[in-house]
Amino acid sequence: MLTRTVRPLLAEQYADMLAQDYRLRNVLLSSYHHDFSSLLQFDRRMQTYLDGMLLLKEETSEYLRGQLQERLSPGELFSVAAFAANTDDEFLLSGCLGLVQGMPRLLPSLLAVIGWMSEASALWPLIMSHPACRFFASVMREGITSPPIFTQQKIISLLENGQCVDFLLWFLRKNNSPLFVAAIKQVFSSGQEALILQGCRAILCLRPLSDEYIEIVREQLLLLASSKKTDIRTQAVRYLLACALCEPRALINTLSEEKEDTRLLIQAMGWSGLAEYISSLAAFFDEQRYARLSMLSTVAITGSLPERDGWQTKKENEIPLTPAPDSADIPEVDPEQGVSWPDRTAFNRWWQANQGRFDAETSYLCGQPITSEGLEAVIANGYLNLRPLALMRSGMFSELSSLPAASQYPIFNMSSKNR
Repeated sequence: MLTRTVRPLLAEQYADMLAQDYRLRNVLLSSYHHDFSSLLQFDRRMQTYLDGMLLLKEETSEYLRGQLQERLSPGELFSVAAFAANTDDEFLLSGCLGLVQGMPRLLPSLLAVIGWMSEASALWPLIMSHPACRFFASVMREGITSPPIFTQQKIISLLENGQCVDFLLWFLRKNNSPLFVAAIKQVFSSGQEALILQGCRAILCLRPLSDEYIEIVREQLLLLASSKKTDIRTQAVRYLLACALCEPRALINTLSEEKEDTRLLIQAMGWSGLAEYISSLAAFFDEQRYARLSMLSTVAITGSLPERDGWQTKKENEIPLTPAPDSADIPEVDPEQGVSWPDRTAFNRWWQANQGRFDAETSYLCGQPITSEGLEAVIANGYLNLRPLALMRSGMFSELSSLPAASQYPIFNMSSKNR
């Protein structure tokens, strides 16, 4: 009797905790306080929840079938789809695919499941029936599934859809498909900024196979760097600097002179990796609106943590957030929530003692010189929020850093001492 009562409750609890941890994992991946060992520990906990669901297969299946009738959050969809994919539950996975078709905002949750699927799952063909999943899996789980076959008409349709086009282009070129040339031409002539950005990403992750397109990519990214859309403009500048497609000082000078996007200017100084911008970044420490963003850019270059190295503002001196313009009480949305406030005077002392370690002509990421060895060190031991930038600088898709930690060892040739 007790078993019949407890097992359904345990199944529900495991499923709900897995859904919650999916959301928390995305927060963890943006943390400058944590490194790969933290991700490994967190993912072991998620795997434990999933294993618990698999042990309670019947009870979990019954609970999740009920959930499919409700409006699912991204975490809940991940929980349902991860269970379905690892128990070959075609009904549940088909339900998830249907939800994603109707609510594209849930697609990232379904893509994440691909990293957690067993190689032996019988449902690879089903999840690969979604085009975006097919492209994503061809890169993230290369070699696990048989290569998809495309016709030119199908590719035109997929490009118009616009989902995971960067992964599609990568797959076509990597497999020497004669359809790649027409596809990349269509992307760059589309006039659609988001699609063009995906095309640029694909080319940059295909080097040296795609070097004949580098000049086109440079031109396109420079145009996108002036986009009216903040996310497009930000990503364009990030790729220009991370992939050394322009002279960093010239681009940063342009951003400074335009005075239209101070946040992007501060981020760009950090992405450049040049220590000469440290004094400019420190000057923003006294400005409430930009202090913590500037601190993050400083960490990106130096690897120094304010909490560890003594340049965090004391709690009593933290600057309160200003209310939103349309409310006397509610603060504005805080893009740097959870980030410490820097103390400029204390940082200047730290910098005076440590700036000799940084060469003026060398770019740095997380305190490491941007060389093959330095980038490998950041991927293996750097802060989680900087690992995607290390992958971009290495010519790889930044999404690889969000795969389950255990699966990243063979991808990045990481040693067992990181386990």
